[in-house]
Amino acid sequence: MQHKEVQQEIHQIAKEFAASSGRTVNENSTNFLEAYGFTSLDALEFLLLLEEHFGVTFEDEDLTEETLTSEERLVDYVAERLV
Repeated sequence: MQHKEVQQEIHQIAKEFAASSGRTVNENSTNFLEAYGFTSLDALEFLLLLEEHFGVTFEDEDLTEETLTSEERLVDYVAERLV
């Protein structure tokens, strides 16, 4: 799967999850989790959705603030594990 496809799918999953949780999307935010209005609990549920969808595992030591708040880092993390 191409990097761009991973990015698009992550966005789609995030939008659907945000909508189902009644969250408003802020496209202007540079913080990925804040852009979708995710709380810390939402973030964990979102990661579980990504694990299930892509068949990847987020290792505890990789769950850093940078990985979770940077769209680029999150997409890179998932894309690297699909190779």
